[in-house]
Amino acid sequence: YSGYTVQSVVSAVDTPIFTMNLTARNDSKTIYTADMKAYNYQYTTPEKRPVIESTQMVGDIKEVRLNYITALTLVMSANDIVGNADSSNSNTIKMDITGIPNTALIYDSKTDTIKFMDQTFKRVSDTNNLQTMADAYKKDLQVASNKYLEEIGNAANPKTKFITTYSFDDSIIKDNKK
Repeated sequence: YSGYTVQSVVSAVDTPIFTMNLTARNDSKTIYTADMKAYNYQYTTPEKRPVIESTQMVGDIKEVRLNYITALTLVMSANDIVGNADSSNSNTIKMDITGIPNTALIYDSKTDTIKFMDQTFKRVSDTNNLQTMADAYKKDLQVASNKYLEEIGNAANPKTKFITTYSFDDSIIKDNKK
C-alpha cells in the first residue's frame, strides 16, 4: 500500500511519501505485521531556500532566475510493527508503534484502501510504484511552487517574473532496489 498528500506549497515540501507492506500472520496473537517507510523531499540549499541565480530588468518587468535543488530522503522506517485485529470490527487493526500506542489502521473493503496515520493507502501492484508516486509528487510540487511564485511576482513592485529550474535527486529509491 502507498499514499501521499499535497495540500499547499508549504506542506508539499514537508509531506512524506509513504509505503507500507502489510503481512498476515498465522499465529493466534499476532494477526498482522507491517513495514513502513516514509520519504520526504528536502531542499538541499541553505535554510532550505531556493538559490537566486540572477536578477535583471527586462523592460518594466524584473526577471529572477531560481534554482530549486531537492533530494528525496528517508524520514521514517519501521519494520515488523505488530498488529492485532479488533474483535468488534474485523476491518480495524491496532498497530503498536513506539510513541504512537495502538494506532488504528482501518481497511475499507469498498475502495480497497487503508487509512492510517492521516494517510490513505491504495493497494499497489507494479514494482516501481514509489518512483511513480515520487514523480507525481514532484509535478504537484512544481505546479504549487510556480503558482505561488506567480502570485508573489504579480503583487511585487516592479512586477517580477520568476524563472524556476527544479532538480530532484531520487537516488535513494534506486539504491534501495534489490
